Amino acid sequence: MNILYCIPHLYNSGGMERVLTQKVNWLCAHTSHSFTIITTEPTPQGMNDTYFPLDPRVQIVPLNIDFNADYRKPLLSKWWGHMRRMRMYKRALTRYINEHAIDLCISLCGKEIAFLRTLPCRTVAELHFAKDQRQQLLEANHKNFIWSLLGRIRTWQLVRAVKPLEQLVVLTEADKNDWKRAGCTNVTVIPNICSLDGQKIPMKSKKNVLLAVGRLHEQKGFDLLLQAWKPIEENHPEWALRIVGEGPKREELEALVKTLKLKRVALLGRTNEVINEYAQASLFVLSSRYEGLPLALIEAMWCGTPSIAFDCPNGPAALLTNDRGWLVANGNISALSKQIEYVITHSDEAAERAQKAQTYAQQTYSEKQIMPQWIQVIER
Repeated sequence: MNILYCIPHLYNSGGMERVLTQKVNWLCAHTSHSFTIITTEPTPQGMNDTYFPLDPRVQIVPLNIDFNADYRKPLLSKWWGHMRRMRMYKRALTRYINEHAIDLCISLCGKEIAFLRTLPCRTVAELHFAKDQRQQLLEANHKNFIWSLLGRIRTWQLVRAVKPLEQLVVLTEADKNDWKRAGCTNVTVIPNICSLDGQKIPMKSKKNVLLAVGRLHEQKGFDLLLQAWKPIEENHPEWALRIVGEGPKREELEALVKTLKLKRVALLGRTNEVINEYAQASLFVLSSRYEGLPLALIEAMWCGTPSIAFDCPNGPAALLTNDRGWLVANGNISALSKQIEYVITHSDEAAERAQKAQTYAQQTYSEKQIMPQWIQVIER
């Protein structure tokens, strides 16, 4: 079978790029299908086309349409440019599917989701965010009714686009129920694989390190974490906060570190050895405003690192219940700070919960557990 994946790009170190690369590598090794990945966004100068190692049998087709080219233009020009690029993309994608006898197109819900149902092959959508992610993103960046209304319209557009597809794959049962309430009857749950599966977990260190991992973006709530960290730094000067990741909010976060006069915070940027960061950490915090199924939290659990998370939609509640960690009311900075303080001073309880979390993560999010579910979807 000829299978085509669509994703905006592979040069970033984000969760979608990581999961897709790992999944396609596994499928190449365990099936006889052929795989192609089409990308729409040009790779920035100085960066590699793929951040994570990719099986050489996988063909990458960069279309370089560049949907971000008109981002700073006036609204009418932006809309016109976007529609022109959408037409270009649909023509190019349709032509490729016809010329290369593609049997199945799997979209990671980029721009092609708007016309995916019209493509001349079987179609599946794979959604790495919760149903309301478009609305959550707009509301996180713009605090007024107009943007909230626009967000609801964007969610309605997404629902309309995925309803006719043969399959919509989501990450959690909670999100599946949201989609079913929206009238979608084609929903299947397949969680993400833990990207650390197959790697040797280093021996845990005794360092007093609080770790956070994720893109430096509004979604990840690192501004909230820094505010929660301030009293911890004052009361526990032997502890340090390390944030792994890169993104558009770096300058704002660096400025906030200075404003709060924090001394023991490191914004580390990207790393190819994130497993070592989990091994060095005594505690992991997920401060996201919203999620799909947070890979970083699964990784922390996989490594046996005690974990705290905001009870944001969706994912953390399903991961940390049953004494596998601690949940804090979403966005409550004071509660997060107090919970960090509690875990720091209750190391035995932290170790016990971390062990439960590690057992759960390794039994639930391994390649062995997840990938046969994808083979069933593909072959069905």
